[in-house]
Amino acid sequence: MASGFTNTHRLFLQAAISRRLMTEVAALDLYSQVCNATNERFNRDDFQNFVARLNEGLNSVELEFRSSRDEISGLVVIALTNTNGHKIAQVATGYSPTELEYFKHLLDAIVTADDEAYCISSTAALHEAGRLKNKENKSISITKRDAEALLDRFVADKWFIRSTAGAYSLSMRSLLELQTYLKETYGDQIQECVFCMEIITKGQRCSVAACSTRSHHHCATPYFQNMNNPSCPTCKSPWSSQILIGLSDRTSAPTKTRRRRRQDNADDVGDDLKEEREEDVDNA
Repeated sequence: MASGFTNTHRLFLQAAISRRLMTEVAALDLYSQVCNATNERFNRDDFQNFVARLNEGLNSVELEFRSSRDEISGLVVIALTNTNGHKIAQVATGYSPTELEYFKHLLDAIVTADDEAYCISSTAALHEAGRLKNKENKSISITKRDAEALLDRFVADKWFIRSTAGAYSLSMRSLLELQTYLKETYGDQIQECVFCMEIITKGQRCSVAACSTRSHHHCATPYFQNMNNPSCPTCKSPWSSQILIGLSDRTSAPTKTRRRRRQDNADDVGDDLKEEREEDVDNA
């Protein structure tokens, strides 16, 4: 992996491993600091070639720097990802089997949330901790306190985002690093933005139920901003930016978790997640 890498490559990679996900601005700042430390000339125009060289060297160990635009801010972000993303255990390392099972339950609840909400309330997230099963299909559970601590860890490790209203949704790290797993496991329940063709869990959607058009806010704005009568780029129906996919930061997720039906082809997700279900997780 290190063959052909300069000290600048090695130092940047070491710093990126600890961060995993950062904005392009932060990555450029890091690159500048690393160049200064290694007495190498900094030129922001060289950054893309610098990252491309890193990816060439990292290919043999199944790592890659990927970039996209943050679904909320629209800023370009860069993530160091594991390209062998077919199974969560090979990507989300550092967790016990029970913790990984909890992670998968939360991921499933978020992706299959009814009406494309793509989130789960904190109450529902804690409830999922009591529904875990091991590979022998035997029930396992973790305490509420441990589940709360684990949720905090998932957020700190940048797998999930916790909104102001306490709802959990997928972070850009999850969308970039788990994209293969998500597409293979959930099929057409994983939507793509009509403009950038990236996975979308937060943005706008067409008002016509039969139309599959979805768009990130940052992609929709430049497309529709000069239109007097915005229309869907696919079905030409009137377009309203108020019909959303995902929930806003201050909107609470439903206390009832309703999963859309899906055909589960993954070999590591419990059978109890295969069918649509509605769980009342109120504290009453």
